[in-house]
Amino acid sequence: MELAQILAELPNDYLYAAEQDLWVRQEGQEVVVGANRFVTHHGQFMLFYPRPCEIPVMRDKSLGVMETAKTAVAITCPLSCVIVATNPEAQRDIDIVVRDPYGEGWLYRLQPTAWEEESTKLMTVAQYREWLQCNCETRLTAPDPQKFELPDIDPQNISY
Repeated sequence: MELAQILAELPNDYLYAAEQDLWVRQEGQEVVVGANRFVTHHGQFMLFYPRPCEIPVMRDKSLGVMETAKTAVAITCPLSCVIVATNPEAQRDIDIVVRDPYGEGWLYRLQPTAWEEESTKLMTVAQYREWLQCNCETRLTAPDPQKFELPDIDPQNISY
């Protein structure tokens, strides 16, 4: 997939967590979060393992994991939050994330716990497009499974 195509399909009204390759769409007091096209570009996803609902998660900690045949990709939380819901369709058919990453392929519905402080770390579509143009080479390269360490996820420990 070409960078121009990826940039053109970014929704204008979403915010973006660049380092996490996630999008964030505000809906009232909640946000919906999904993987952007760079994540889906890296390979055939096979499984989506979200953390349980009602679990608080701190910014930059694990929301769960997506797996391909070759590697596991940690889903890093773009905002401190409580997980309200996960997309059951994505759990049943992970290909929905590839087919429609900015719509039906959403991953999480979250209740932010520090929106005022942390939302400023998210990028507008214009900022994200500019950032991607400078960082596209690393984003279009699949993660090296030899260098990836899967974070420990303990559903009983809610201090993440």
